[in-house]
Amino acid sequence: MILLEWYIPLGLLGGLLWVLLRRHAYATLPWFVSYAVFAFAAGISRLAVHNRPNLYYATYYITEAGYDLLGILVMYEVLRAVLGTLTRAWWARLIFPTVLVGGVLLSFARAQAAPTPFTRRLAFYILIGEIAVRFVQVFIFAGLVTLVPLLGLRWRQYPFGVAAGFGLYSTIALLITTKLSDFGTRFMFLWNLVSLVAYSLTVLIWIWFFSVPQKSETPAPELSALSPADLKKYKNALRRMR
Repeated sequence: MILLEWYIPLGLLGGLLWVLLRRHAYATLPWFVSYAVFAFAAGISRLAVHNRPNLYYATYYITEAGYDLLGILVMYEVLRAVLGTLTRAWWARLIFPTVLVGGVLLSFARAQAAPTPFTRRLAFYILIGEIAVRFVQVFIFAGLVTLVPLLGLRWRQYPFGVAAGFGLYSTIALLITTKLSDFGTRFMFLWNLVSLVAYSLTVLIWIWFFSVPQKSETPAPELSALSPADLKKYKNALRRMR
């Protein structure tokens, strides 16, 4: 079982890092590349101390806190990359804070409905943060799925790949965590197995999206720039609408 739990995810993450470096993804999605590097280092750290319970406990929660922080930064990066210049609008700037607050509130509500078995306060809040990040990732992925047909965007883009991977894993993680709360330790083996499969699929999704160069979005050839006179008419129309 240790082969499945440690070496397969580490091997997939190593492949992902190679693809990310090959595609120079650090130039467009630096926080996601940082997340991948951190995930690889965290996996090695946990593997190195997995036979020492106390040290593993500390390593686990320290790295989980790092996952929480980087997970939030990555989703903010993804949202900005997809929305582009739309984020200059005041209402667009409220999207991510609103989603983040919603995720935190749902995380605390879930903690009240299904109390955590952990008694240490710091560990409890790290787990609350993890669940909040999962909700944020699911919300942003669902929102991007809605925006694809509305904005005429292409699916085979790096930000969508990142969101798709996180969306899949977070959805499964939230579901199986609920089952773990319902069934207790009897569900632990299946929880570990499902988590492993979900995480492996997530990394494979990222590798697939980043396996080809990203095509830049180019405007349609039939669309031409507006003349100064046309721009003036649009501005006047907007003033009358206020």
